[in-house]
Amino acid sequence: MSDTPGFPSLQPPSLHGPASQVPLPGKPEFVNISERYLCLMCHQVLRNAVQTTCGHRLCEQCVNDEIERGVEGGAVVKCPGGEEDCVVLSPTEIKKDFSARREVRNLPVFCTFKKNGCTAITKWKELQVHETQCEFRDVSCPYHGEGCNVKIPLSDVDSHVTGCEYRPSTCQYCQGRIPNILIKDHQDSVCPAIPVTCPYGCQTAPLLRSELENHMITCDKRPRTCRFNNLGCTFKGSEQELKEHEKSNIDDHLEFVTVFAANMDLESMKLREEMQEMTMDNESTSSSIRQMNDHVSSMKKSIENFQREMADVKAKLLIRSERLDTMESKFGEFAARKDVEAIEREIVAFKTEQDTTMERINAYERAGSVAGAHPAVPEHILVKLREQGRLLGMQDIRLAELDLRFQILETASYDGVLVWKIKDYTRRKEDAISRRTLSLYSQPFYTSRYGYKMCARVYLNGDGMGKGTHMSLFFVILKGEYDALLPWPFKQKVTLMLLDQESGIRHLSDSFRPDPSSCSFRRPTTEMNVASGCPLFVSHAVLESNTYCKDDTLFIKVMIDREGLI
Repeated sequence: MSDTPGFPSLQPPSLHGPASQVPLPGKPEFVNISERYLCLMCHQVLRNAVQTTCGHRLCEQCVNDEIERGVEGGAVVKCPGGEEDCVVLSPTEIKKDFSARREVRNLPVFCTFKKNGCTAITKWKELQVHETQCEFRDVSCPYHGEGCNVKIPLSDVDSHVTGCEYRPSTCQYCQGRIPNILIKDHQDSVCPAIPVTCPYGCQTAPLLRSELENHMITCDKRPRTCRFNNLGCTFKGSEQELKEHEKSNIDDHLEFVTVFAANMDLESMKLREEMQEMTMDNESTSSSIRQMNDHVSSMKKSIENFQREMADVKAKLLIRSERLDTMESKFGEFAARKDVEAIEREIVAFKTEQDTTMERINAYERAGSVAGAHPAVPEHILVKLREQGRLLGMQDIRLAELDLRFQILETASYDGVLVWKIKDYTRRKEDAISRRTLSLYSQPFYTSRYGYKMCARVYLNGDGMGKGTHMSLFFVILKGEYDALLPWPFKQKVTLMLLDQESGIRHLSDSFRPDPSSCSFRRPTTEMNVASGCPLFVSHAVLESNTYCKDDTLFIKVMIDREGLI
């Protein structure tokens, strides 16, 4: 909410103040909540309690919103207590009620995992600590990396694991360890040790799938093409069928040969005609050369005109360079795309003009060499042209830099959500295996326009414990322009997710809350902090299925819980 002119806004408390000022997260289930702890506006438990001069308690945010609406509508906002001594609400007379805040923090609440069977009752301020130790808290299945996305109470993990459809099973053919739900697909299309039959229908006993490719090359039943294929015969068959075909189709093959020979004669005739035309063209060229010699004097005059034109072109180039500087200064941090496109159009037009000029120079040089009557274009003109090309190249580089800046700004998000598209997965994974590019960084994203600056980092061939078997996914805090205004260490919940491109419902995700003592979540002193995340995020066997890798492309999503942020 923006500040309303004319009166100060009640701002959320600093996370570095006293404990009673720190807002608690979540909406827990309270035990026998008294009405004295309910806001008179929203009728919910008081959040950052404030007190009016008439003694009534309200949520700080409720008061701010109500006063702002009153100012915008030109209305007077009165305390909702409904008593005779209730006063008109004024920001300068509303005080923070630290006593009420302290009492609310000590109210008894049920465990968040009450639905899972936990009967614990604790103070609200101690709820988070209890949740981290609760035996009924929801946890990921141990086979999460293989694709199981189920969240289960910690106490039910053992019973779930025994029936989990993603539990590893041993393939009876290759003895490989495959998730149970994928075992059929593995045997139907991938398993190298499963017996298969020859697709050509030969009588060979069933082969292992790994041996089939070599067998198909030497199989007697493999289809072969007729040796007259290049002449037009389309027959295909086994070696025995091919021999019978050649014996019974001699007349047809002779006809193919006859037609081919006739076509060759026709082509030979066309070549002779083309040779005659070339001879006539040579005679015409000789005549043109004689005429060209007659125009040498006029060409000298044209060269003088060309020098004047070059001066004009140089002036135009300088003007264009100045215009590019002006556009670049206006571009700023959030340039409009139409400005960049306008620069590109000018550059293309100038390149066309330069190419035309170069063609004219080449024509002059060729003409002078053929005529033998005047020297080539003067060297100082060529030097000017090279200088022109160099300046144009510098413009191209600057334009590319502007376009890159625009692309980064264009893909940045300011709502704490990153959607990262990784194309060419196969090539990029090979680069990771060969150690050419071990990891990839996403474009930066932000929790708000002036919030935390972050990015994602992925090791396609794994890192640490996941190297060679899993994709590792990490979260990185970057050095931002507004870090001095933000609370540190970073405390927001982070969710990492691999998106399901097939059904849209089997996304793989993992969440964690930052460890305040870790250097990964302190205010950055270098360009970026140490990455933190999941070395065993997803196994390659699951990742490379059509569900998550489609058209050689992955989609990764990172979400930041912005609750409690300004």
